[in-house]
Amino acid sequence: MGDEWELIVNTNKKTNFPASASLILSGEYSQILSSASSLFSFPSLSGKPASADTLPLLLIGNIEKYLLSNPSSERELDLLCIGIACLYSFLQNSWTGPPSDDSALFPGLSDDENFRLQVVEYLKSDEEHPYNLTPKIFLLVFARIILHDSLEKFKSIKSAHWWAARTLFVQQRILENPSSTLREEILECMDAAFKYIPNVSGDFKGELWARYYLEYGLIRNYYHQDNLALEQMKNSQSSSNLVWELTGALGKRTKFQRSDVSQLVVVAQSSEVSESTSSTTVPANLALNDDTVLEKIEFADNQKNISQGVLRTVDQCILLAFCLNVNNTNPVHGLTKEEMSPYVSRTLENANNWMVHTMGLLIRSRLESDKSRTVERSVLQLQALVDQFKATDSTVAPVSERMQHIFSILLPPIWDLERELGNRLVSLGVVRSALDIFLRLEMWEDAISCYQLLQQSKEAEELVVRLLKETPKEPKLTCILGDIRKDPALYEKAWEDSGYRNARAMRSLGAHYFKQNDFAKSVECYSKALKINPLFENSWFVMGCAAMRIDDFETAEIAFSRVINIDSENGEAWTNLASVQIRLKRKREAFLALREAIKHNYENYQIWQNYLFTSIDLGEFQEAIRAMERILELRWDKTQNKDTVVDIGCLDILIDAITSNMADADGTPSSKHIPKLESLLNSITIKISTYPPIFLCISRYHKLRKEYKAVIEDLVKAYRLLIHNPAITSGDSEAFEKVADVTLQLVDAYVEFGDLVENGVPVCSDWKYQAKMTLKTLISRTKSVFDGTDLHEKLKDRLEALKN
Repeated sequence: MGDEWELIVNTNKKTNFPASASLILSGEYSQILSSASSLFSFPSLSGKPASADTLPLLLIGNIEKYLLSNPSSERELDLLCIGIACLYSFLQNSWTGPPSDDSALFPGLSDDENFRLQVVEYLKSDEEHPYNLTPKIFLLVFARIILHDSLEKFKSIKSAHWWAARTLFVQQRILENPSSTLREEILECMDAAFKYIPNVSGDFKGELWARYYLEYGLIRNYYHQDNLALEQMKNSQSSSNLVWELTGALGKRTKFQRSDVSQLVVVAQSSEVSESTSSTTVPANLALNDDTVLEKIEFADNQKNISQGVLRTVDQCILLAFCLNVNNTNPVHGLTKEEMSPYVSRTLENANNWMVHTMGLLIRSRLESDKSRTVERSVLQLQALVDQFKATDSTVAPVSERMQHIFSILLPPIWDLERELGNRLVSLGVVRSALDIFLRLEMWEDAISCYQLLQQSKEAEELVVRLLKETPKEPKLTCILGDIRKDPALYEKAWEDSGYRNARAMRSLGAHYFKQNDFAKSVECYSKALKINPLFENSWFVMGCAAMRIDDFETAEIAFSRVINIDSENGEAWTNLASVQIRLKRKREAFLALREAIKHNYENYQIWQNYLFTSIDLGEFQEAIRAMERILELRWDKTQNKDTVVDIGCLDILIDAITSNMADADGTPSSKHIPKLESLLNSITIKISTYPPIFLCISRYHKLRKEYKAVIEDLVKAYRLLIHNPAITSGDSEAFEKVADVTLQLVDAYVEFGDLVENGVPVCSDWKYQAKMTLKTLISRTKSVFDGTDLHEKLKDRLEALKN
């Protein structure tokens, strides 16, 4: 196995390891950087205007000189180590801690405003800027230029694309929002890296492939491509030979619980644990100290399978990744958190690595944030994780251990961790303390929200105005002021100040016009914003809704399609896409979209109704029956007017199509659906017994099926419901016409089918008597109101005809 692959997994099991690579693995990044000071010397940079092109050109020129001075694969490996040292040193100062003192290595760079402007300009992507106070941000620039922009220089380094992807993903993590350009570059690098990964052998035990798939899955997870993420995570599990399952076991959760009940638990076992079984240093794991809830589930003595061995660190990372996927692919409610907890508990059973254990504690803190008995530990644990970043004593892990699995977890940077702490404090009502955090971090939007919660809107506005005096043409601040004043002119100003490149300004303006029902302008604004950065799912959705309002269905279709590309589980987007495609007369595409929509909105009867109508139009009779059954289930208990639950028109069409053996959508005879249709009709009559049109419709079905006794029974049920309607005796001509029509249908059925033999017996042996009594009852009941009318006389004539 090449030395470069040892660097990928951050472990060294060789005795003759190159010096630069050994320094990487031991966390001595400053030594590597100090030995390469010539690479980072830019005497021509000082005093020149800020340009995103200047810095990479200068550094690439230095890189070429560095490689030409001693052309060899060893020289390329040394250059790779320099790039990795820049990347790890940046991560140390922004992710893992403790902060390093590298000021002597790069004199003046941190304080050079011109240099800082170039750095920010270089790292922004799709007009998404890096966090304003990112420490040692120039290290990430150096890392990107070496590991990504100079990829073609690494002719003998097979892992270069993997390091490029890692660097770009770190860059993405410090931007305000996801960047479409970066996403494509990262995925391209990961796909390229796949081609060069060697077959795993020896001590690696599949860890190399496991890490590759895991990192790829976390990238997909970050961009909310959850199905693709899950696929990669399963590949990672397979490569690592991790065996696990989410199951149940008897146990107690509270101190006063007498009997064992079923508890969710993750049973997991690594294939082989060759690494150290535990870390010498462990992040502070705060005790719950509750008078009722146990620290952890106390399983029953007979639950032998719960006693598990130590997991490899990479397997712990895989379990945490599956945990995040559970969170992303399920609704936000208590059951989801209950399902996530076992993954975290299994990971925290043994502390193999400082940062992996930190990630487990962070997820546990999030899960406990909304429970009254655990919320205190949740906040204190989060505070402890923030505090440990700057700790340098012997109780914390060395930098080398912290870096070992930093790419295998989605740990946020320190400022995002502090922001999370601030938001947690806001949720508890400790708004003033949260405000102090946000002001220190210069997270102005969060600070403004705190001022508004404190009912200090004036102070919020004064803060933004003061900041704008310092930086008059800062688009983000102008947009925030527009939010406070609700002034769309400020969004326009931000757009102009940014050189027509600030997507946030156009998103805000688009939202403003949407609220004002000016949908054409809303579409225009969102279009401009999404051309700059198309990864805003909600913006595409609102733009699609606005386009629908102005009948611009082509634009709406594009917008909702983009929503689905970003999040394939957005049921509302699938529904709206189907509606648009119906308007565009593309019913087959609409049918497929509705099929996806009902997967994610299974309880929404309106989507099922659209699915029903589209299925009938396309001849998808089986799906139409399924839709009618589902609508019946959903609406029966939730509507007062039970008569509207079944669409009689659709039921008539189904009956005609299936009984006439019309070809289905796939070209097969639809008579094969008769058993399912009969099951549907049975379900309908069980639940709806007071709606005459139902029985009239079903009588047609039995007539077409030549089941004549059932025809008469159905018509009798409809007749009895109508004959007892008080409206026919109070002069309601419409009600009289309905009952008269059904009566004549019933009499005709008696005459036509009464003497027929069905299953060896007459359909109705006394049909003449039944027909006469049916007519006499209606005639006598309506005589006082409708005697002399044409319809009443028609009933009398029919009775006379029967007598003769």
